[in-house]
Amino acid sequence: MKKIIVFPLFLILLLTQAVFSQQPPTPGEKKGWSKEEKLEFINSCIGTAKEGMSVDSARHYCMCMQEKIEAKYPVAEDAAKLTSEDLNSPEWKREIQNCLAGHWSDKDRSAFLGSCIDVAKGGMSESKAKSYCECMLYKVEKKFPDSADAAKLTGEELAKPEWKKAVQDCMQ
Repeated sequence: MKKIIVFPLFLILLLTQAVFSQQPPTPGEKKGWSKEEKLEFINSCIGTAKEGMSVDSARHYCMCMQEKIEAKYPVAEDAAKLTSEDLNSPEWKREIQNCLAGHWSDKDRSAFLGSCIDVAKGGMSESKAKSYCECMLYKVEKKFPDSADAAKLTGEELAKPEWKKAVQDCMQ
């Protein structure tokens, strides 16, 4: 558990590097949903989902579902056309179950978030730090369903392109 608290320090190192190495988007280029569309979906989803689960579990579920829906519907307006009938299909039921299968305990999630936010506040506003850390928590938990495995990440592993991309994605 102690290593989970130290882990966000490595993320912050990558964060700093990512901020200074970001490429500006090509004019007119749009890849997937906008930041606002993603946040609107996730916040609305959390508002509904937290009635049946903890806020941390709801956040994990909603971030997961947003990714899955965006992958199938790259234009947010098309995703809005999803019906309850669509979501009851075997394909979507499987996706929903996969997203509901959060593996970290609320205690581990809270420890990660608290530590990450404390460190990140040194380089950004508290609200930006919270948003960044919630995003990174989702990505780390997705990659490492067992929180003990996440604690084994090394600086060398975090310097790989996969993690640099994760940091950049969460900074947007």
